[in-house]
Amino acid sequence: MLTLLVLGALAFLIYRFIIYPVYISPLSKIPAAHFTASWSPLWMLWVRYSRVEVQTIHEAHVKYGPVVRLAPDEISINCVDSGLRTVYAGGFEKPYFYDQFDNYGVPCMFSTKEGKPHSIRKRMMSNVYSKTYVQSSKDGFWLFRSILFDRLMPVLESAAKSESPVDVHELNYATTMDFICCWLFGLGNDSNFIQDVDMRRKYLGWHFGRSEHSFWFAELPTLTTLLQSIGIRMVPQWVDKANDEMQAYLLQLCRRADQSMQTEIDYSEKGYPLQKTRPVVYSQLAESMKASTTKPEGGEKNQVPGETELHLASELLDHVIAGMDTSAITLTYLLWEMSKHPDIQVALRKDLRKISPTLVLENSHNLPSARSVDALPVLQSIIMETLRLHPAIPGPQPRITPLTPTSIAGSPPLPGGVRVSAQAYSLHRNEDVFGKAEEWHPKRWFFTEPAGYEEMLRWFWAFGSGGRMCIGKNFALQELKFVVATIYSNFTTTVVDDAGIEQMDGYTGPPAGNQLRLKFTRLEPEGPEGARMPPVFPPGYVVPGQE
Repeated sequence: MLTLLVLGALAFLIYRFIIYPVYISPLSKIPAAHFTASWSPLWMLWVRYSRVEVQTIHEAHVKYGPVVRLAPDEISINCVDSGLRTVYAGGFEKPYFYDQFDNYGVPCMFSTKEGKPHSIRKRMMSNVYSKTYVQSSKDGFWLFRSILFDRLMPVLESAAKSESPVDVHELNYATTMDFICCWLFGLGNDSNFIQDVDMRRKYLGWHFGRSEHSFWFAELPTLTTLLQSIGIRMVPQWVDKANDEMQAYLLQLCRRADQSMQTEIDYSEKGYPLQKTRPVVYSQLAESMKASTTKPEGGEKNQVPGETELHLASELLDHVIAGMDTSAITLTYLLWEMSKHPDIQVALRKDLRKISPTLVLENSHNLPSARSVDALPVLQSIIMETLRLHPAIPGPQPRITPLTPTSIAGSPPLPGGVRVSAQAYSLHRNEDVFGKAEEWHPKRWFFTEPAGYEEMLRWFWAFGSGGRMCIGKNFALQELKFVVATIYSNFTTTVVDDAGIEQMDGYTGPPAGNQLRLKFTRLEPEGPEGARMPPVFPPGYVVPGQE
């Protein structure tokens, strides 16, 4: 009897873990990226642990096509019509992978797995991230002017005068941190990492240190927690300390912003130049959360995530990390490519002369309208091409198939619970869409015929797609455009040391060497005809585009 039970159990295990996944499962019709992928997840776990996931998946797509099997219950897709649109526009929910992005032990919008609570949270703050709001905001005008001309330009001008190379990768993190913190918490309540070098390096030490140990809680959270409970730590204890320090720092910014909400900002000429701005996102989110917990007349209380200070802080810490990390990586690769292409610098400089006032240091009292900078075609093509070739998040964006069987990228109907993902790295390297896809060619966005341009946009995935598309896209693009426009209105750049510039293989893709040193050379301030431009001081304070 015991023998029969043992044989029966063995037969069941063979069927469940070998015969069914390899020969019967709907996924068995999908090409496997590795000979073990059909019956074991261990190969894919090892690939992720070894930090070669992005390249490995890309090579599998090149070899096998738009859909490949990575594990018994996991596939990767690399197509638009029956892939991205089905999964990401179709509202597939997120897996436990995103639990790693919780802060203070509570979820944020990005880590929320279910669609409905995500939509509720998004509606609370989407208006202050809309393109119209970002471009026309008085607070945005002043924080952009202050960061560019009071903080960033003096650093670069000093380096140019002394002919000292600048580690722009570290400076980019400082710059993007200051931008996102000013937008969230207000100018005067922010990080000021451009000027506060000691605090900048302390914070970045916490940030980079914790990032190196994300595998365990992202892929094996249950095992990691279990081992930790018996004293076996897969993640060093100092990572917990780094998380605690970052969270404590963010809470300080939240409390500063909360106190400043009582202060009225004078946007008139008397207030020129502004030293403080409203905490745009903090105030919007705090008020929305407060309203969501108020019982309406004759109705029930609308219970949503975000009813405590920690829920608010969790959301804003996610914005800080994402807004700093992705924009800094993009700026680093953009400056690197521009420094290797002096001809593109010249073309951009001609483009920049179209705006008024120009962004030369002699005009530092004012800014051109955000709309005029946004409309510059050469600048747009440079940013789009950098985001294409060097996406800050090149790695997979996993989702889970719904209970209703669904066909993806021509596959048989897949059961619920299958992990499916696409990655920008592979989408952006489709040679049929992006000719010479491994090369940086901004002109492809400038001279391509309309049909080809639209096709490139369909495959462009730097900000994701669907309802969970990056909420900060418009702010990030405006930030990138103003920083790049201001730098190349005043300086030329050349490479001094780009050792380790290759992108790391992972969910995010910073330079492996975590540095890039450039030389900045000051340009003579010129007018459209080459004449030296004197400073122009208007009789009254007028914000362009907001008259």
